[in-house]
Amino acid sequence: MTSLDVSHLTVAFGDRTVIDDLSFNLKEGEISSLLGPSGCGKTTLLRVIAGLLQPREGTIRIGSQLVGVSSVVLPPNKRRTGYVPQQGALFPHLNVAKNIAFGLDRKEFSAEQIKTTVSEMLALIGMSGFENQMPTELSGGQQTRVALARALAVKPKLVLLDEPFSALDAELRNELRSDVVALLRSQGTTAILVTHDREEALVSSDKVVLMRDGKIAQYGSPEEVYESPISPSVAASTGDALILDAEQSADGSTRYAIASNGSTSQTAMKSNGYIVIRPEEILVSKSSSNGVSGTLIQLDYYGHDAMLVVKLADSSELIRARVAGPMDFEVGDIVKVEHRGPIRFFANS
Repeated sequence: MTSLDVSHLTVAFGDRTVIDDLSFNLKEGEISSLLGPSGCGKTTLLRVIAGLLQPREGTIRIGSQLVGVSSVVLPPNKRRTGYVPQQGALFPHLNVAKNIAFGLDRKEFSAEQIKTTVSEMLALIGMSGFENQMPTELSGGQQTRVALARALAVKPKLVLLDEPFSALDAELRNELRSDVVALLRSQGTTAILVTHDREEALVSSDKVVLMRDGKIAQYGSPEEVYESPISPSVAASTGDALILDAEQSADGSTRYAIASNGSTSQTAMKSNGYIVIRPEEILVSKSSSNGVSGTLIQLDYYGHDAMLVVKLADSSELIRARVAGPMDFEVGDIVKVEHRGPIRFFANS
């Protein structure tokens, strides 16, 4: 069952088009990430879905309900969506219980029902006993949890999260992100997460909407957008990527600087495109007889793995390789590099 359907959406501010003929849909219970650089239209798209902005063209359906067209826009409080803005944005003059209860209609819920819902939400986010705390007394992570509880309290059809972890340090960010995703999945909640962090998008989502200049550059599962990018620029947007000149013959064979046959000769190679390689697909060895020779000129050690930069002996190419630890490499080592991964060839346009 489709939970969200966005069809041919266009949004403009004056003469400037911010969202351009954009379409995608989400099934019930799916979590999707809007991924892209600042200014590509991610937050604008989220705000249009929430009902905070009006589209110029196109339609938005949440479940079977038409909530947005160019002429009629259903107000946010009628859309059954939960919105979690950056840094939580709790009401500073309200305590935790009143923040969570803010969206509950007093005509629809009794005082006892509201109290029960608040207690259930606090238990859900692991903050029972915090009812009377003020936002200023909470950590950043706790504020985000309360903002999520406020969004879930109205039992929304769709939860919209606008970079809710951006202000947190790396360790807390990863922990809270994992907790929030687990919570959304436990509730079967359909959700959209805005992020410019490609790792966050890949690890959190069932679907990734990769945006560029108000359009969708690629839409698919994390595996699809990472392993099968539709262009070199998309590959670079979803992870570290080497983009090398390449020549592909009519028989499908491909030549490039570290082709699996070990030939680095660029002489007479008529480049007619590019090959995209992920650094983890490159094998680096000091003892192998296979591969292409080069000198290790840089080693960035991260503990669990390292990024090596190798300058090839027969060309000016610099090859980045991600290798798992422990390792015995040192800058200055003569090594062999070998590509062991799929051939992602893109012809010159």
